[in-house]
Amino acid sequence: MARLPSSVWWYRARRALARSAGDRFALGSALVLAPHPDDETIACGLVIATKVAHDLNVTVAVASDGRLGWFSADPAPDGTEIAAIRSVEWSNALRALGVSSESQRQFSLPDQGLAHAEADLEQRVGALIDEVLPDQVFVTAPDDLHPDHRALARATCRALASRAAAAASADASGTGAARQPELYAYRVYPAAGIWRQDELGDEVAPRPTAQAVARALPRLLTHREFVLRAPDLVAAKHAAVAAHASQRGLLDGELRFVWDRDIELFTRLDPGLVAPSQRRPPG
Repeated sequence: MARLPSSVWWYRARRALARSAGDRFALGSALVLAPHPDDETIACGLVIATKVAHDLNVTVAVASDGRLGWFSADPAPDGTEIAAIRSVEWSNALRALGVSSESQRQFSLPDQGLAHAEADLEQRVGALIDEVLPDQVFVTAPDDLHPDHRALARATCRALASRAAAAASADASGTGAARQPELYAYRVYPAAGIWRQDELGDEVAPRPTAQAVARALPRLLTHREFVLRAPDLVAAKHAAVAAHASQRGLLDGELRFVWDRDIELFTRLDPGLVAPSQRRPPG
């Protein structure tokens, strides 16, 4: 039997210690935000399908154009063609989950460059929240293992924090406050959460060690995630994953331990807890 990597043991520990989400994800409309085409399918496919099954409105937006991601046995075309291919795959995956074309949004910002477009990203996310007025927002975690994932989390937290501040001001003036959505974070990589945000640089998915996992385990007890179980919707999620043909080399690696199950993990996130030191200036 092949020896499982430390990241998989970490993911299994997260799953074992997570608390049941109950019906919280079967209630309320949602906005799901993804940094790259496929992230929402990997880590949010079941929550999307759950809400669709309950006739709840779900809007899905992808921030980057995905042009630098090619994990196929076929020779890689140029970046413009990759972006076009991934756009079609993304749309097909969402349709497999039951999301209509009208509820799909693409920002088409530079792949692997979201940290340099955070001001624009914050504005777009804020405008989309004001447009669709979701009850719940789902976004990559601030400690996920890709700089683009963390940039989207920061921009989303700032957009929601600004919205909450404006609502508080409106409430204080007696003009009425807009309802604020709940924010949930999802992690795409099985090793995500081993490192704190301030320990992560620009490396994508650093390799964990058994010692790093052991140091991080106590945090799982104080920051327990919510687990959504949806065995009846696994087939829909698998069909959505299959639509991302250009990413099979990546999806069939360690990421399969995240998507090839009947569960998904989420953390309730406070938008105001993004530290100033993690906020990058626009540029």
